[in-house]
Amino acid sequence: MTELSREVVVVDPVVSVAEVAKFDRELAEQGATSAVIDRVGYALAQAAISLLGGTYGRRVLIVAGRGNNGNDGRSMGHHLNRLGVSALVVEPEAMPLLSMGPQPDLVVDAILGTGLARPFDPPKLPDGVPVLSVDLPSGISGDTGELVGEAIHADYTAVIGALKFGHLFGPGRERSGRLVRILPELHPVDSRCHLVTARDLGAVIPEVPAQSHKWSAGVMVVGGSAGMRGSAGFGAGGAMAAGAGMVHLVTRAEPNEMIDHPSEVVVDRLESYFAEPVVAASRRFRSIVLGPGLGGSLQIGNFVRRLLVDTDCPIVLDADGLTCFRDTANLARTLTRRRAPTILTPHHGEFERVFGPIEGSPVVACSQAAIDSGAVVLLKGSPTIVADPSGAVALSAVGTAKLASAGTGDVLAGVIAGLLAQGMSAYEAAWAGAYLHGAAGAGVATGKVTATSLVEAIARYYGSLNCVSPAQELLR
Repeated sequence: MTELSREVVVVDPVVSVAEVAKFDRELAEQGATSAVIDRVGYALAQAAISLLGGTYGRRVLIVAGRGNNGNDGRSMGHHLNRLGVSALVVEPEAMPLLSMGPQPDLVVDAILGTGLARPFDPPKLPDGVPVLSVDLPSGISGDTGELVGEAIHADYTAVIGALKFGHLFGPGRERSGRLVRILPELHPVDSRCHLVTARDLGAVIPEVPAQSHKWSAGVMVVGGSAGMRGSAGFGAGGAMAAGAGMVHLVTRAEPNEMIDHPSEVVVDRLESYFAEPVVAASRRFRSIVLGPGLGGSLQIGNFVRRLLVDTDCPIVLDADGLTCFRDTANLARTLTRRRAPTILTPHHGEFERVFGPIEGSPVVACSQAAIDSGAVVLLKGSPTIVADPSGAVALSAVGTAKLASAGTGDVLAGVIAGLLAQGMSAYEAAWAGAYLHGAAGAGVATGKVTATSLVEAIARYYGSLNCVSPAQELLR
């Protein structure tokens, strides 16, 4: 990987309400608030004109509250009138008394911004008129996307500077409508959370060295049990699709059970839950997937702990491998003894089983889990959250609801292990794997994304990325 590629990764920030408030205070201390509001108002006016398709004969109704969000709306009205659009600015309380006259072409919601302190009761807006919200639909929590009382249902939202969590989570994602970014440079510079884009994936995806061989990126998948043969096979398929050169599937599934996996995968029979042979075999591999379909018992829990403590390569701890730990402290005691990175990949239920209920922001909960466990934590969802113990957070919002089908989570664990085996850091492999998994799934044309169709789509998507070293490029 080149030094240049390292300089451009993950640059689309997502900020919290507290970070926005701190940024606003800093602007006020610099005496810059009025100038910034004027810039925002002009940018909002330009965005509205673009949506309206021009200025001649256009009418805009702006409902402006008393805070800075309302000030942005009033500034927008000033610039719209100056640019030739008929703009009327009213306070929310005046809406019931307003004589509408001719129907406006656009209604602007500038009632409340991110600093929402009490339940919101929205005014009645004109029916059938598109609504543009300023920064965030009024009534949406900027940190969770949840409704605070009731909320405006926007057709468009003009995002000022950085995205807020409320644009990406919960009802806020739907209520925001189409996002229109204005003044993208206007945001706090110290945000630790970013939205992953295709550009970021292209910047970090490993190049295949010219001298590489099949064991350069070997992955071991430990999972499967009697009656649970599919999960581990899907993990193996995910690893192969994401560039693993050799995959061994170590399983307790019965010999007469057909294991669904690519024919290139080597299946090793796990005769017992005695860890030493698996630890010895693991030394040939660059990463391990541990847990899919493994089952749950005290014996299996002890087996998982031995592999975590005694192996030296990065591990993706998934499904039964994770939930054999009864709580965070129990998990952390084992992970502190590890000599290599660990990535935890729970869905919502598995997360709460190990780390406790998620109350409030899932981003905060996931970040705390990463700090407490000392591992990278990937919380599957829409969007998927990836938190590093350092405090860095990445969100992957690409994907489709069609991915909610059996086995697709196992595929994701394998994809991350495939990237780890090629030398990526645990944090990068986790967010890159989440994006690769979601983007490939979104491209599947069938009505439902099955684990098998997803593996094929990931292999095609991964193959389309530029993973060839400069030396190989010269020989083409």
